[in-house]
Amino acid sequence: MKLTEVLREARKRPIQKEEALYLLERADNWISVLDLMQTARYVRDREVGRLFKLEVAITSTSECNTNPPCRYCGQSSEKNKFFREILTPEEVATAAKLLEQIGIRAVEVGGGCSGSGGKEAVDAVRAVKSVSNLSVWVNVGADLSEENMRELKMLGVDSIACTLEVFDETVFKKIKPGDDMNERKRIAKLIDNMEIGLRSGIMIGVGESPETTIEHIFWLKDFRNLVGTGVSGFYPIPGTPMENHLPATSLSIAKTIAIMRLIHRDKDIGGSFARDEQLQLWILAGSNKRIVHGVVRPRIEGEHFARRFPGDVMPISENFALFNMIPTYSGMIKEAGLESDVQGG
Repeated sequence: MKLTEVLREARKRPIQKEEALYLLERADNWISVLDLMQTARYVRDREVGRLFKLEVAITSTSECNTNPPCRYCGQSSEKNKFFREILTPEEVATAAKLLEQIGIRAVEVGGGCSGSGGKEAVDAVRAVKSVSNLSVWVNVGADLSEENMRELKMLGVDSIACTLEVFDETVFKKIKPGDDMNERKRIAKLIDNMEIGLRSGIMIGVGESPETTIEHIFWLKDFRNLVGTGVSGFYPIPGTPMENHLPATSLSIAKTIAIMRLIHRDKDIGGSFARDEQLQLWILAGSNKRIVHGVVRPRIEGEHFARRFPGDVMPISENFALFNMIPTYSGMIKEAGLESDVQGG
């Protein structure tokens, strides 16, 4: 098996498990990685086109009650908790209207596993649908009752996410001690069986072997209604038990995105969490989608976002604002050779 031969075949057909593992292990320098990324871009352009999707996440669930919290999540840090404040359904509706005004076409609602069985997600979807024509999808992990799942389908959600993040049960239990891998698998299967679009994703850089990473990617092929997936490179959050764990490298994230594209050729594939400045690298590796966290508390996160991406602050309520980074993201997308799906972006 030679790398050039595998990549030549990958232009014509989905790669097989042994080929994917070979690429993950043998694309070990920038020349071979660039060849891998070029092949992934070719497949993306042919299978899904050259339109890059920008979507915005709206946190609408109360504090995640996973106990103990995942060791990498801000919920396990007193100074970086993600769910200190959330948007009410009324604020979600206001945010949806503002997002539609600036050209966004799809939003994610949800957050952590609050224990409501997805009721808050139902309320948030209803709020978005009541004031906009936005496509909306839900991400509350495995915290979904069958009843609320059916309600979400009736409301016309685009899809529901339920990610495992890691596929190695030992690693899963180590970094997600309060979570249940089998329950996540069950909910993912239930979403698929209900003929609802399923979104998933994997996390790299937390101790999984190359073999398990490839097994995870191929496990996703079992779902008939998979519409999108992504690659999240671990990034340490200060104050968490994993704050001193090394982040996933840019190279490893790009390689995994490219291999994901060569397997899930016509799906939406997103890039890494908390590495926005590397968006263009993920595009060059074959991604076609990015979820933007642009709903912020203006006196805290807003200042942080403003230093990184100049943009307009659009008030939602007294406590929240929408930080419009869309022009900056759209410019980065165009520089990387694609067109943004945000109208006027």
